[in-house]
Amino acid sequence: MRRSPDRTLLRIETLEDRTVPSAVPAFASDHLLVTFADANPAAKSVAEIGRSPLAESVTSLGLGIYRVNLAAGVDFDRAITIFSAQAGVQSVGRDSIVSVAQTPSDPRLSEQWNLQKIDAAQGWNVTTGTGRTIVAVIDTGVDYTHPDLAANIWTNTIDPATGGLHGYDFSANDTDPTDENGHGTHVAGIVGATGNNGVGVTGVAQRAQIMVLRFMDAAGNGYTSDAVRAIDYAIRHGAKILNNSWGGASPDPALAAAIERARAAGVIVVIAAGNEQANNDTTASYPASYAKQSNNVVVVASTDSNDQLSWFSNYGPQSVLIAAPGESILSTARGGGYITKSGTSMATPVISGALALLWDLHPTWTYSQILAKLKISVDPVTSLSGKVASGGRIDLGKLLDASTTVPPVTVPPVTSPPPSSAPGLRWDNLGPKIVSAVFGGSNSTSLNTVRVTFDKKINAPTFTASDVALAGPNGKLAVTGVTVVANTNNSVFDVTFASQTAAGNYSATIGPDIWDVQAKRMDQNGNGVGNEAADAYTAAGRLGGATLPPVSTSRRTYSATANNVAIADQRTTRVNFEVTESFNISNITVNLDVMHMRMADLQIRLRAPDGRTVVLFNRRSLSLSGITFDDGAANVLSANSLTSGASVRPEEVLAGLGGHAARGTWTLEIFDLFAGNTGTVRSASLSFGTSTTRAAMLPATGVLAHFAGIDFDPIPRGDHIAGALKKWK
Repeated sequence: MRRSPDRTLLRIETLEDRTVPSAVPAFASDHLLVTFADANPAAKSVAEIGRSPLAESVTSLGLGIYRVNLAAGVDFDRAITIFSAQAGVQSVGRDSIVSVAQTPSDPRLSEQWNLQKIDAAQGWNVTTGTGRTIVAVIDTGVDYTHPDLAANIWTNTIDPATGGLHGYDFSANDTDPTDENGHGTHVAGIVGATGNNGVGVTGVAQRAQIMVLRFMDAAGNGYTSDAVRAIDYAIRHGAKILNNSWGGASPDPALAAAIERARAAGVIVVIAAGNEQANNDTTASYPASYAKQSNNVVVVASTDSNDQLSWFSNYGPQSVLIAAPGESILSTARGGGYITKSGTSMATPVISGALALLWDLHPTWTYSQILAKLKISVDPVTSLSGKVASGGRIDLGKLLDASTTVPPVTVPPVTSPPPSSAPGLRWDNLGPKIVSAVFGGSNSTSLNTVRVTFDKKINAPTFTASDVALAGPNGKLAVTGVTVVANTNNSVFDVTFASQTAAGNYSATIGPDIWDVQAKRMDQNGNGVGNEAADAYTAAGRLGGATLPPVSTSRRTYSATANNVAIADQRTTRVNFEVTESFNISNITVNLDVMHMRMADLQIRLRAPDGRTVVLFNRRSLSLSGITFDDGAANVLSANSLTSGASVRPEEVLAGLGGHAARGTWTLEIFDLFAGNTGTVRSASLSFGTSTTRAAMLPATGVLAHFAGIDFDPIPRGDHIAGALKKWK
């Protein structure tokens, strides 16, 4: 046996065994409803909406409600974002089309009392799902050939040969996550059994994408180490929601760290409260109790058909967020059949499926916005008062109804797609790459750091000492730390090592299993496939003759091709710089003299010739009169005021544009996000530091590291188990 049989296992416990319609989103496609807080809003506020280029016309419906007919081709989510931010607006929503409720073709829908209880039909009148949101079922596996599940099973297009076609089995350590217990199949059916297919039942998300991750065996036993591996696999392969219907009594730092990595990647972790009739606030249950430290965790209690807290369900007014139906729930079974089960395990996938529908409807929302909407989308239930934080049970109709208060949404302005770095690929869809890695020391005769600059914001916990191989003239060097450089938006890191004074060549091979905040791994060669052997980056430095050869500090400055450019109201204004000389960039500064009646309306970006962008300024009430944006400036944009002529650090580091040839058209993009105010770009200039020697940094070309091996399992498997897990019934 690979593992000792006397270790406590995490397991699921089955309480009871017994053997909705698909619809097109039903709302108007050409207009929105804007509701003001005041039933008689100020004429100026209404006029501001009417002046928007997104609106074709505005009609009052009375009581402060206005119908806004949208201009052709306007994106709904962007219109909701813009109008929600207008002065005096209380809410913005779609205008639902009311019709006779459709009868689904799933023959056993009438037996799914849980869907009736959560008002699923009303929610489905808005959307039955698009399948854009991937839900990882981390459990005993899934019968992915089940006729009511097969159409909604996720397919791995990243690494199917080594990473599994539909997921992975971390219990047996192979690519086939077939369910040998039944628990995971039942959970998967609640999340997303195929709807309106004339077969069996329907899931909450009728068009789900279910990623199958097995870490528990046929008896329902699993280990923390395998759960951690499953969570990390889910993050790396694009899952946005992780369903976890299991738990144990012991805390585990590795599991807590995995959940925090999910948070950093914008992933929601939905967890069963447990079935011990216990108060989780005072009696810890893991991983549910990690909700106290990670705000991406949703812990779910169970209710019965009478809206009473289930007799077995754990609860906790602080640590358990919400309840969902969890008793006698009909769902899919192994072998193509159906069965009823009870437990918080059955309540948890109701929430996972509901959140998948909401994210399908609002794909630009962050996990915080998704959870903010969840918290206000409950039916208050007396029996849950003082038992769960929200005081209620999920209501799918409320969750998907845009007429309820919608959390603020930040959507980047619509711009032209940047040029590709590879045929058919957009730069912003690629994984991160290193633009420079420079050796440095505390004095001219030593080296103790490598400053690594990425072109994107990095998920910091994924860049560790184990991702760096250092060597000097006397052999291998130990990495002592990897830290984020302050005020660099997680795009610049210092790799540290013991001070070295030996003359000779030094090298640092970095990556490639380093992720950005969108869970994309390094793609140094820009081919759209991350974490390949060729995506590792090797930098070289030399310490010779007791000093490092100097790096040129000469600068070249380019002024805008036009000055006194008017900033178009609620449009994108572009100011170009033509760089005709060929040289490599070591650093960049930007000088701006911008006047605008309301600076908080503006977002300002610098776009490089190859399409990479850096946000310099984002909606701040600060003057930009002769301001220089410089990564090394002492001032930060959070300051209350900036003196004319001051230097300030930009929103994102300009170093992300370094390490490349400067030649081409550079563009300053000024986005005016709101109507009613105008301004002028009075002058602008770019100043480039040029690198004429490469003593401390060499290009990646020709010195890339090459490794053999698979890329789906960066965490050593081993037999070390910090805790044991069990499936919740």
